[in-house]
Amino acid sequence: MGTANTAKQPLLDASPYSRSSRDSMSSMSSSQILRNFILMSVCFSANHGAVTACLGLASTKLGALTFLDADLGTWQNGTLYTFYTLSALFGATYIVDRLGSRDGILAGVSIYCVYVCCFLVASLVPDVWKWPVALLGAAVGGVGGGFLWTAQGAYFGKSAEAYANATNTSKQASTGYLAGIFSFFYLSEEVALKLLSTLITQVLGQSWLVVFGTYSAVAVASVVGMSLVYKFPVEEKKSDNDFCYKVNSASRLLFNDSKMFLLIPMNAVFGFSAAFLNSYVTGQVLHFATTADYAIPYFDDNSGESMGLDNYVGMFTAIPAGVAAILSLVLGSLSAKTGKGPILIMGAVCFALLASVFLVNPGVSGWTWGPLVAVFCLMGCGRATFESTLRATFADFFAHDLPGAFANIILQSGLSSAFAFFAFPHFNCEEEDDYCVKYKDGSLHDVRLLEVIVIVTAGLAVLGYARAAVIRRREEEEEEE
Repeated sequence: MGTANTAKQPLLDASPYSRSSRDSMSSMSSSQILRNFILMSVCFSANHGAVTACLGLASTKLGALTFLDADLGTWQNGTLYTFYTLSALFGATYIVDRLGSRDGILAGVSIYCVYVCCFLVASLVPDVWKWPVALLGAAVGGVGGGFLWTAQGAYFGKSAEAYANATNTSKQASTGYLAGIFSFFYLSEEVALKLLSTLITQVLGQSWLVVFGTYSAVAVASVVGMSLVYKFPVEEKKSDNDFCYKVNSASRLLFNDSKMFLLIPMNAVFGFSAAFLNSYVTGQVLHFATTADYAIPYFDDNSGESMGLDNYVGMFTAIPAGVAAILSLVLGSLSAKTGKGPILIMGAVCFALLASVFLVNPGVSGWTWGPLVAVFCLMGCGRATFESTLRATFADFFAHDLPGAFANIILQSGLSSAFAFFAFPHFNCEEEDDYCVKYKDGSLHDVRLLEVIVIVTAGLAVLGYARAAVIRRREEEEEEE
């Protein structure tokens, strides 16, 4: 952790960039370390909350423009996750190694501002310019997102180690506790920002331009706050770790450690489920939910077409984050008693149930508030395990290479999401029936295949984790000998 100073450092330094490379958290009290971690969590969550709020609105607010059976929102989401994945695979660990974990986060949230602001710009330009603005913003934002999470993983691991030392507790207990705290702020702020769009448009009667302007302001403000977070010293560079070695850290860990390969489905099921919920449920089912009780479907001012519950998309997309925020605090404490395995298995089952609901009750018409809320709650239950317990598990399983481990989370979940956003719209069919669904643009899509992919991947996630846990226990036994 570095050399401790004889005098205690303040929690926040007005000039964090000027810290000596020999400074560390070893002279801080546990409460100071915790407050610093909370500050990082709040700023990180505000930035990412603005990003995910825009991500959830992409298919709805940019969906009028289509190309090759997919709307602009779907193309933008696919582009975001493609560059997100490429960034994690080629260079995320090198960037974090060069900048350090705190400055890596700072750079990542700064770049993510480009993605958020592209929605504001797209609201102002003619349709012909919306495509380049949306796709360029997604590409730039994806690059930042790829190493942002890698940096956050490294910062999380170092903070957990420092907190464990300060409180004289185990590293496993510390990772579980801090993961719950981070997930609470991360998800609760996402809830607030997603609900903000409904508040601004439905309660205050303002335009979507105001919504995206507000999100842009929040993203920029989070960058300022992040600059106040404690900066860990950057470790001395090793001569044998050349550029290619660091760039390939994620792929090297993936192919050389069997545990990482076995955990791919656990990350993939989240990516597939998120894409299924965003592109199909949010993008299509809500649109056709015109008979829902206690909701007044509105009409598009230009076409006169019924838009179902589209105007309530902000509220629906806030449900998973809200459920996950509440559960994350519970799961952090529960994992100390039950272990992380049962919680991860529960999450995979929730993802499978989400897709099974539409397998049992196919079609886009006739959906009402109760079933739709239940579907979004299932996503929240699954997501709670992904955002907290799974990340804590990676910190435990791959403590020797935290940047590479967290880059793999991005690589695996991002690649699955990118595949889903690009591929799912092209699972076409020829004759409309319960599982061959007509989308709002008139094209026919085989949604049963999407649902089966999610369910099968969830099953593989359970089996993969069980095997990886066995290998990890064997490694711990060997380390104790």
